[in-house]
Amino acid sequence: MKGALYIFTLLCILFSVQSASALEQASRYDMWDENYTVQALLGAIKYDGLKFDNVDGADSTEIDMSTIPQLGGAWSTIPKGDRFQYGLECSFLLGFKFDKINYAYLGSGAYVSISTSMWMFDLAGGAYANLRLTDAIRIYAGAGPLMMYADYQSDRDYDDATPDTSSNESAFGLGVYARTGFEFRVSESGYLGMGVRGNWSNVDFSEVGGSSDISGLAAFVTFTAGL
Repeated sequence: MKGALYIFTLLCILFSVQSASALEQASRYDMWDENYTVQALLGAIKYDGLKFDNVDGADSTEIDMSTIPQLGGAWSTIPKGDRFQYGLECSFLLGFKFDKINYAYLGSGAYVSISTSMWMFDLAGGAYANLRLTDAIRIYAGAGPLMMYADYQSDRDYDDATPDTSSNESAFGLGVYARTGFEFRVSESGYLGMGVRGNWSNVDFSEVGGSSDISGLAAFVTFTAGL
């Protein structure tokens, strides 16, 4: 009886040690309860040559919309328990900018005030990978196709008898994106860091003096949480 009790106690000890080791191995790189994460993004994008030509009589000016603030979010699936993780992600980004310029035009020597607005929204999704460098540091990357919607409006107000005018164009486009970043653990299930994202898409603004190809590079402050 004592021998059986001794063997049973020894087995319990061995099982407890093995379980603790397995739990430590599983939780070292994975503090999240579910197989997905949610990420918030706040930053700005710099587009290559997103400018619009405004012509009044013989005079013209260039409206620069190349730098646009952005905010958005990303949702990704990741397998649990491994240092290297991969899966799928989807993301959305909203960009907006308002501007106003004043200049003299040669039609009558009067002044014109131009109020402009730009709204951009893109929805993207693709492959995603995550690597835990340490218990507190991770790097990640993602890439795939995207769909973009953009709206540009320009209102011109003259201080003479010239009638006020406005122009507007909305366009859809398709393209691709790629992003990467790094983050540090700030809580049991939260990471704070920085990331960059490049996108290339075809959005035609030629009717309002813009370009048809839009490419840009964005930088973000990010916060990722496992829910």
